[in-house]
Amino acid sequence: MLTATYVLLTLSIEQKKERHFISRLLQYVQSIARRPQEIDPVFIEAQLKELTSFAESRHQRKLEACLMPAIRAAEPNSTPLLNDLESLSQRGSAMLNAVYRCLRRAMRRSASQGKFLCKTVDLYCHNLLKRLDKEEQELLPLAQKVISSEEWFEIGSQFLAQDDDNAASRPELRPRRDYPGMGYGHAAA
Repeated sequence: MLTATYVLLTLSIEQKKERHFISRLLQYVQSIARRPQEIDPVFIEAQLKELTSFAESRHQRKLEACLMPAIRAAEPNSTPLLNDLESLSQRGSAMLNAVYRCLRRAMRRSASQGKFLCKTVDLYCHNLLKRLDKEEQELLPLAQKVISSEEWFEIGSQFLAQDDDNAASRPELRPRRDYPGMGYGHAAA
């Protein structure tokens, strides 16, 4: 069960990081929505790219590729939950596409487009939070009940391999200086 603990702890840590990043992005867009003339679409785009890179790659590689198939194989009654999570993921992808369309329009510095951009980012972030809640409250407890020790070992091995791949290809992250308190940015070369 040590491997199960590792997998669940890894997911928990990553979810906390994702929640923290979402919270900071939401705080920014909610505060700037009241001052549409100050919206910086380039900054929002950079923050979104960083968030989606972390959130979507973690979700797709670890949950969808490793954990969800093991749950589906171990518990046939998990289909409604897994379908709901997949639906949230698909909805999030559609929302993200809408956010990027809004970003392109907001580059023209239109106040109405800026407000719409903030609202769209807000909706996307809340969809991510809903997916995280469902994962934490339903998926992970179910996984603990239905996945065998051997399967946990395989999942843990896949997680370690993905973490090694991610560490080798990801630039060092450090706090941003351009907008204090707004997450992390790539370190300068």
